[in-house]
This record gives sequence, structure tokens and C-alpha cells, in this order.
Amino acid sequence: MNPPLDALVIGAGPAGCAAALSLARRGHSVLLADRHEFPRDKVCGDALIPDALAALGRLGIDAQVLAGARRLARLRIHAPDRSHVDIDGRLACLPRRVLDARLRDAAIAAGARFEAPLEFVGVLRQAEAVRGAVFRRARGGEPVEIPARITVLATGAAAAALEAAGLCRRKAPSGMAVRTYYRHEVLSSEIDYLSLSFDRHTLPGYGWVFPGPDATFNVGAGCFASRGGEAVQNVRRLFEAFAESFPLARRLAAEGERVGELKGAPLRTALCGAEVSRPGLLVAGEAAGTTYSFSGEGIGKALETGMLAAEMAAGHLDGAVPAPELARNYAAALRGRYAQRFAAYDKAQRWLAHPAICNLMAARARAGRYVREQMQAMLAETGDPGALFSARGLVRALVG
Repeated sequence: MNPPLDALVIGAGPAGCAAALSLARRGHSVLLADRHEFPRDKVCGDALIPDALAALGRLGIDAQVLAGARRLARLRIHAPDRSHVDIDGRLACLPRRVLDARLRDAAIAAGARFEAPLEFVGVLRQAEAVRGAVFRRARGGEPVEIPARITVLATGAAAAALEAAGLCRRKAPSGMAVRTYYRHEVLSSEIDYLSLSFDRHTLPGYGWVFPGPDATFNVGAGCFASRGGEAVQNVRRLFEAFAESFPLARRLAAEGERVGELKGAPLRTALCGAEVSRPGLLVAGEAAGTTYSFSGEGIGKALETGMLAAEMAAGHLDGAVPAPELARNYAAALRGRYAQRFAAYDKAQRWLAHPAICNLMAARARAGRYVREQMQAMLAETGDPGALFSARGLVRALVG
């Protein structure tokens, strides 16, 4: 067996790349592994909202990663009654095939080594701690052991990797989303905003139309599991309903050139469904449930948690923090930073599932200051996201 690496990062999406880049910059030996060769597709809305852009800035790679991205300055939220409200913000859209490849390249440039395809099948243990992982280079192939002093699991929402690591506490996802792409030159010059729709045909789900580079549009729909835990409804039927009922999606389908398959993926939200740490093992990104409940957006929090995992892992690699203490500290840090915010997003999703409330919020955002200011703060993450979606917030919405 080879000498152990300092860090093994499993999954080369935003969370894994942020962790690998950050650790490599600190001078640690890092292997970034992924089950797919690059470039590879990833089902996503492709939107980069303020938290993602800020995270790229903190990593110092925003200019190189965002080259050619579609820059936007508004989010348009459509209510069930077909009214809408515009929220200003610094936004962008870039296909994940491009985004993830550029993030991986940045991690390699920082000194990380990349290997793919490597299929994660389990962890290596030494005493009570995780000390690396076992992979297969091809399905059914011989196992490959890669020892490491610290392992970061950033494999996304699919349950298989969490189960293989012994961390899965809920196999069913929080929700499902599907998306496809259209190209439409005329609409691309007309639409300069992200559209998020709470259409009456899709509630309690949602739909989106996000303009990207090269006159393309990412069009998709998502839905969430019920509170009782029943299976998520057929999201492809939800997409069909959205594409038929939402005017912008309907026009793209009728007039545009379809340039992508309709693909689906699970969602993990609200820090639910998995343990986020064990001695020697930290979980980052959507594997830890860091996706927003009401919109399915998760790139920003994936980048943030990847950086957090790297920052805290560095203390262990430098000899200052024992592995059991690192695991406890990381879990506490995730809860401290995100639990309250994600609980508020989960509440917002449940409130917005009711057409009457959704219509009221849109109307009050147009007529008064309070709701608009709260929506602006939610997008920019400058305020308490739970303030609006509460009994007190509803009263203020009616008068403010």
C-alpha cells in the first residue's frame, strides 16, 4: 500500500473542487477523485446566485471560472396567478459541464491530482477512524485502496455513496428535479433575468427558465417529498405540465431548438438524511443536504462547505486537532452556520406550496416595501430568511 495522502476528496463537483483546491493551496498532498471522466454533465439549473459568486470570489477564481457565463441582474418570481415580482441581484448562469471542468482545472492548478473514473465502494478504517477509501476503476474491476489521513466525501445527492460510507440515514431524496436545454436567439436577446415559477400547475413543485450563454436556456422543474414521507410525484409529468402552462417555457418548446435531453436528479436539502462526519471523514455539499428547499439551488453552499471542510481538516493535518474532535467540530460548524437558515427555507417551501399565500406575497412585494426587502435579503443572504415566513411576517406583509 502506498503512503497515505494528506487528503482524499471524493467527488469533483463544486464542493469537492473547493475542498481540494483549498487544501492543495495549503501545501497538502491531495487526490481529487470522480466516478466520471471530464468533461461530464450534471443535472442542475446552472444558476449562480450571490452566495456562489461570493464563494468563487473568496477562492480567487471567479474571473477564470465565470468567463463566458451569462451575467444577469434580476430574479423574476412568478406567482400562481401569473403576476410576478422582480428582485435585483448579482447573478449568472453557466452550464455545470463547463463550471465543474473549470473548478477541477483550478484545483489541479493549485496542486491537487485528479483521477477518474474511480467508483467509490467503501472506506478504509484504522482503529476507529476512516483512513482513506476503496474504489474500482471500472464496474466489476479489482478494488483499489487509496489511503489518506483525511477524506472528504462530496458525491452529491445520490444515496449510494453515503450508504457505502455508512453515513446514510434516509435513502429517499428530499425531492427530484429534471431539466433540458433549448436554444432561441430572439428570446436570448429579450430575456435578461432568471425566472423562478410557482405555477398553479406545478405546485407544490416549481419550475424555472434560466438564460445561459450562447442563446441557450436551462428549463426545468422540481418537486419535494411530502411531509409524511410519501414518494415524490412523477417529476417528468410535472415538467410537462410546466412546459405547457408557463408562457416562456411553452414558447421555448414551440419555437426553440432543443439541444439537450430531459434528465433528472435527486435533491438533498435542509441538512437532512445523512451524518456529516466521522473521525477522519467529512461530508460536504449536497451529500450533506446543503441544497435550498424552496428553489433547489445548491452550488453556493456546496462551495462554502467544501471550503469549510478544507479549513477545518487543515487543523487536523497540521496536528492541532485530533480526528474525533475534528468530526465533532465540523458537524457543529455546519449546524451553527446553516441549520437555522435551512429550516427557514424549508418553511418557505411549505408556505409557497399554497397558491393563495404565494399570490399574496407577490402582490405585497409589488405594493409595499417590507416583502420586497425581505425577498431581497433572502437572495443576498443579508437577513433572516425566517422573518417573512412566519405569523408575524405575514402580518407585517399585510401592512408594510
